[in-house]
Amino acid sequence: MKYKILILLGILCVVIVLPSQGQARSALFTLFTDMFNQASIKPQEEGSIEQFPTGVVSVDGRYYEDPSDRFSQMLKDILSEKATLNPVKPDAASIADGKLKFDTFCAACHGTTKEYDEKGLAKAKINELGMIAPNIFYMTPFFSDGYIYHKAKYGGVLMPALGYATTARERWDIVNYIRKMEKRK
Repeated sequence: MKYKILILLGILCVVIVLPSQGQARSALFTLFTDMFNQASIKPQEEGSIEQFPTGVVSVDGRYYEDPSDRFSQMLKDILSEKATLNPVKPDAASIADGKLKFDTFCAACHGTTKEYDEKGLAKAKINELGMIAPNIFYMTPFFSDGYIYHKAKYGGVLMPALGYATTARERWDIVNYIRKMEKRK
């Protein structure tokens, strides 16, 4: 009888008393810790790192831009003397990846050839359904590489932004593929 009472008191102590002593303890067993409720910086809480400072570069090389001023870079890229230069050489691998990404993200609206319809829009299925997407291979010779890159990243009035779906390298590969397609007759 004495042992049963001691065992019950031990279990009661483990279940009720010990969890109140530590911050990262489970309500049922002190052997397990609760990873979420431990003392740590939680990005969803006020006062923690809610957003990276503008202008910093992360360890993987991404540059954090000011979200409220995202189009100023596009305006700089319209002027060719201040335009962002393409850091990716247009080799076979870059052009092959650019073609794959272009066919995935761009071809549905902008088409894959230099053909256009009576309105001057790209011969693409989306234009037949009422959207307005120009033939990109006739427009891009007038734009800098940086402008095309940022247009793909941020989108436009009707064009969706691809910054969430593509990496910086992939967008530069798309630019290299577009430049190659412009030279075709």
